[in-house]
Amino acid sequence: MAFLFLITQAVIESRRMFKLDRPYGMISRRELLRAGALSIGGLTLSRFLRAEELATVKGRAKHCIFVFLNGGQAQLDTFDMKPHAPAGIRGPYKPIATRVPGIEICEKLPLLARMTDKYAIIRSVHHHLTAHNPGAAYALSGHSPGTDQDIAPKLTDHPSMGSVVKKVYPSTTGMPSFVLTPRLLFDMGFPTPSAGGGWLGNAYDPFPVARNRMMARAPQWEGKLPIPEGLSLPAEVAPQRLQARQSLRASFDARFAQAKADAALANLDLYQQRALDLILAPEAQAAFDLSLESDKMHEQYGRSEMGQVLLLSRRLIEAGVRFVTANAVSNPANTKLSPFQIWDTHFDHFRLYNDNLLPEFDQALSALMSDLSERGLLDETLLLIAGEFGRTPKINGAKDGGRDHWPGAYSVLMAGGGIRGGQVFGASDQHAAAVKDHPVKPDDLAATIFQALGIPHDLMLKDRGDRPHRISDGRPIERLFA
Repeated sequence: MAFLFLITQAVIESRRMFKLDRPYGMISRRELLRAGALSIGGLTLSRFLRAEELATVKGRAKHCIFVFLNGGQAQLDTFDMKPHAPAGIRGPYKPIATRVPGIEICEKLPLLARMTDKYAIIRSVHHHLTAHNPGAAYALSGHSPGTDQDIAPKLTDHPSMGSVVKKVYPSTTGMPSFVLTPRLLFDMGFPTPSAGGGWLGNAYDPFPVARNRMMARAPQWEGKLPIPEGLSLPAEVAPQRLQARQSLRASFDARFAQAKADAALANLDLYQQRALDLILAPEAQAAFDLSLESDKMHEQYGRSEMGQVLLLSRRLIEAGVRFVTANAVSNPANTKLSPFQIWDTHFDHFRLYNDNLLPEFDQALSALMSDLSERGLLDETLLLIAGEFGRTPKINGAKDGGRDHWPGAYSVLMAGGGIRGGQVFGASDQHAAAVKDHPVKPDDLAATIFQALGIPHDLMLKDRGDRPHRISDGRPIERLFA
């Protein structure tokens, strides 16, 4: 009788949910409790999937692009300006009015100023980490890795948000579920802690686009094939020859079936087969091939590295990739910081913001939102635009001024996928140094993303040791969907 009662309640609840006009179509925790599908410790994957058999309502978003501002963008010089602060804090830029009355952003972002109705600004994000590696791990996964002093072997290597999506909501098109482009993340190499599968395992790492093939130094983008390394065959190897090699290898493998019973080897073979499938699939080749885009589209996004990365992200989403982490870096000449320019502007801050970072960011991000909207993809594609932290309110005395690492308060943008544009959530103090209103942590951003994608933020997944973990310890920012 108890079982019959639970089923009856679940059916009644699922019918009720279908009638709801929800902005993001989530099955709430309370509703899952009523359907008898939530365990005491949290919602498990198997029970969540069984719950979906009762109600096929999913989140509004089907895809997510995380535009990662590698190094940390300065909140005071972009989306949280303080024009009445002292000169050593406010900087030289002026705020400008935007499409939405009452919202002002930096004068160096005129294209984005015309589109504030399409995105939400969160001005109250903060955490406690001041170093790139742990800060990036927190931003990418939504789980704090500990302290700045922790090093990778001591960290709990949580799966990135893209890895969780790959596990729960994989692509159904034959494309990778999760792509990282380009793969180089600051000074931490790949895999970065919490940039990949973490405790879910390497099977949930992103498909990495290698920058040395995809993103050449000072790219001209004149019809050159930007096929990622590992997705193209050497010129002397035809597909038929590769398949013949695989057949020969298979014949040898058959003789060593017992020796290959080891699970790690079996998994390695699975990864190799998936990579081979990608190499040989024309659809995958085409999705990564930016030369198939028109000159007009290249110009719309900008022929900068940042522009081309975001153009590729749109192509991947259009081809069915669920989650893209797009490393939004620049490629200026005459900088001592790096072979490519991240947002870590301890010096040359205003020169780089003037000449490269802000113009490229303004053009590329506005183009991405316009392009997705025109193709009917923005409603089903969630955009998160965030770095691992912000920059110091105080301008330092380095050449051309600089701003250092600052996690005390920084700004994040969200758009598409059910997010209501034209709003500002949270506030910082008079110097954008600390949060004054509605504090948000990366945990909450992750919970919001999962909710928008129809994945309960309190879902439990098991690691390779069969231990359960919550995919998020935060809470969704409900007002973003209102």
